[in-house]
Amino acid sequence: MGLEHHLNADFDLSLRSGWRPPEGEASKHRITDLAWHAFFLAEPGNSVLLTEPVPPDFAEYIHRQGIALPETTVAPDRGRGHRLSPFGWNKQAADLALHYNATADHPNLGAVRRVNGRRFSALLERELSDQRHTVAVFDSETELRSCLEALPPSPDGWVLKTEHGNAGMGNRRLRSPILGEKDLKVVRRFLAEDSAVVLEPWRKRLLDLCATFVVDDDGGVGSFDLHEVVNTADGALIGDLFSENSSELAQWRPAMAETVATVSARLAEEGYFGPACIDAFVWADGHRSRLRRLVDLNARREISAGASRLWRRHGGHGVAYWRFFNRRKTELPGSYPELEQRLGKDAFDRKRNRGVLFTAPLWLGPGRRSPAKIAVLMLGHDRDDALSMDRRLRERLEK
Repeated sequence: MGLEHHLNADFDLSLRSGWRPPEGEASKHRITDLAWHAFFLAEPGNSVLLTEPVPPDFAEYIHRQGIALPETTVAPDRGRGHRLSPFGWNKQAADLALHYNATADHPNLGAVRRVNGRRFSALLERELSDQRHTVAVFDSETELRSCLEALPPSPDGWVLKTEHGNAGMGNRRLRSPILGEKDLKVVRRFLAEDSAVVLEPWRKRLLDLCATFVVDDDGGVGSFDLHEVVNTADGALIGDLFSENSSELAQWRPAMAETVATVSARLAEEGYFGPACIDAFVWADGHRSRLRRLVDLNARREISAGASRLWRRHGGHGVAYWRFFNRRKTELPGSYPELEQRLGKDAFDRKRNRGVLFTAPLWLGPGRRSPAKIAVLMLGHDRDDALSMDRRLRERLEK
């Protein structure tokens, strides 16, 4: 029985108490267009659920790279004989699963919402470590302001997070304990959209990590892996680096494997099973490098899973850097052949298994609409090669 993968990209936001589905075509497209980032999740015998057909020019581009196109289903159709496998299990995904011939077991939705909350991850972190990283959880603006004004000075300030995050986009850097009007506006929006906010001291990050795994019914760990994450200075996701033999990660792998085993058992106790990922980072504590094992817990699949699977399917050699580009900040040529010509020697070469590969369409629909997020996979011989490719790509595409 095959799986039909579905990237319900509003999963994190849908867990917020004040969340409402987007209205208007542009707002809806910002969510549905992200479904393309699951395009390469489908192995033979599986499929991907999309909101529109694969554009012919993108299909031709992928075929020209020597890569097999996955099977796709265009909504409202459903993959016959398949089981739904969503990015994360919320009510919308559970309702959708009922329209498939094959039943998909899923965890209790109340448990899903609870374990994806930062209250839960803060509790788990206290069980894992004696380091104090979470100041407190606040239900009101008054409580937050009173706490900040009473705290001792923090040289790097603090970070404020919503109870249910979204790839760092529900975060706010606070550089002063006295909140300005812009800060207060964000705090009020966070509290209106979600049930609480979490305050943490800001750390000088040296390395961002992501541990991915599957929680078995009995709390065992399946498919554990660890990769490097590339974030903005304020902690928002840019992309992910994959390597089979990363010297940057080797030191931290045993501690993260231990953390994953503990977290997986606790998730099972709460009634959750299925894919999960943990965000962690290495930070500078004076002259020491220290690991914060559990920054955020996401009881769902990771957004980069399709790109990682594509890389591994074709050997998993060298280093792969998968990242997003903001469409508003890029200037693209009018066709894929023109794009490849602009990339020059960095255009993807299947024989060398090296180069820049666009993993989702640059244009969608009859009006050639550009998605807000453009996804690119850069395959290099090593880390420096992949990052150098990224620098050249930004020089060629960014406005």
